[in-house]
Amino acid sequence: MILKTICFIFVISDTILKQNLMKSPIDLLQTQKILRKYWFSLSLIAIVFIAVASKNLSVGFQMKAPDKEKEEIKTVKPLLHDIPESKKKRRTKITSEELIATESTTKSGILSMFSSDADVPVIVENPVLASDETVKGFIRRFAKVGVAEMEKYNIPASITLAQSLLASQSGTSLIANESNNYFNLECGDKWTDKTNEYDGTCLRNYESAWRSFRDHSLYLTSEQFNHLTNLERTDYARWAKGLELAGYSVDKLYAEKLEFIIEEYDLDAFDDLEAKAIAKL
Repeated sequence: MILKTICFIFVISDTILKQNLMKSPIDLLQTQKILRKYWFSLSLIAIVFIAVASKNLSVGFQMKAPDKEKEEIKTVKPLLHDIPESKKKRRTKITSEELIATESTTKSGILSMFSSDADVPVIVENPVLASDETVKGFIRRFAKVGVAEMEKYNIPASITLAQSLLASQSGTSLIANESNNYFNLECGDKWTDKTNEYDGTCLRNYESAWRSFRDHSLYLTSEQFNHLTNLERTDYARWAKGLELAGYSVDKLYAEKLEFIIEEYDLDAFDDLEAKAIAKL
């Protein structure tokens, strides 16, 4: 900075001398004397002038800088992003053929839908593999029984029918045909009647299909599931979830499957029927 100041003084002096050369030698000598006498004072004045000018420029720049920052901040938008698809939990569609191949169906195909791993994808297709004609025939055959059990034990007819459709695959399973067991109920410690063993599991053997439905009603009104009878019989969704939570099946998707069957075949229509309407079915 001092070097700049000295240079500035010499430039001014040179300018003054050149201007005086245009006049007369006497004026030139007087000017030289003045510069030699007051050169130090003039240098100080020049230094102060340059310092003040530089400071003003710095202050002015700093005062304008925040405005620039504010403009930049205004243009910055919040980060809006979605969770990566790879981290989202999704429900995978599988076909009926793939469903048969999963561990939820045993080798003999008789304990279908009653045991599945927690990681099995949500079933979005019909878990009942029988044909529509077979399913409709099964509903016509057991609708009266379902409504009668509902009137007696306050168990939704839709739940009873859906459970039997799922467990027996519309009455086509080996267990249903050989043991009249339409709900795949296991023997348990208190069962003293006939039994049959399937895939290493002891299951109850009934003398008739009606007996299977009645035993199912008694099972759902036992201590483990009795609290569900306090629900409205038209609230099949809570019934389905309640059965799953109470441990009726080890299938983690049991409630979804029951709801799907009920809605697919309009089984909830039977929940609004009264005892008098049973004869008309």
